[in-house]
Amino acid sequence: MRRDSAVTLPEIYIVRVGETTWDREGRQLGHLDSPITAKGVEQARTAGRVLRKVLTDRGAVCIEASPLGRAAHTAALLCAELGLEPSAMIVSPLLIDHDLGTWQGLTTTEIDAQYPGARLAREKDKWHYAVPGGESYADVHKRMQEWLARERSARVTIAVTHRMISRILQGSYEGLTPEQTLRRSHFQDRVYKLYDGRVEEIQYDATGSQEP
Repeated sequence: MRRDSAVTLPEIYIVRVGETTWDREGRQLGHLDSPITAKGVEQARTAGRVLRKVLTDRGAVCIEASPLGRAAHTAALLCAELGLEPSAMIVSPLLIDHDLGTWQGLTTTEIDAQYPGARLAREKDKWHYAVPGGESYADVHKRMQEWLARERSARVTIAVTHRMISRILQGSYEGLTPEQTLRRSHFQDRVYKLYDGRVEEIQYDATGSQEP
């Protein structure tokens, strides 16, 4: 499937949503929303500057964003840095964050108090465990496969999404096992390029200069 996706979608760049106030508080976001911080705004702008250097034909770019407000804000900042019209951005429901059900809005301390032993149970089978009212990583994997398989007219797609979604996208694209996929992550000082069945990490500093 990765090879077919590479033909349909020659280049995909994954950008993680900028830091939010709930990230700072250690709260689970899931399908709930939280505004991005000043640091998150700068993270989005820096990612945009990096992409501006990498993309040679910005007229062939489409930005697909998670439907959550924090993703829309990040995507708008990317558009501004890339000199793209707002029409270059579309909302993709499949890119929405991992649904964490009853844990959403809670810190780990609050989860442990309200649902004793639940986080430990999840760690024992993280791929298949679904938080009550939410979804499992296996569920997310299915919708990332669906997203990758979709045909798009743009030569380059920038996916503005969330850390947990990014790791599944990377694993789905490369055909990794669940264990390998769960070891992936997405820090906010890097962009991931999916091309020809491979995932390339583009790491950069606060100025947008790429690191070796």
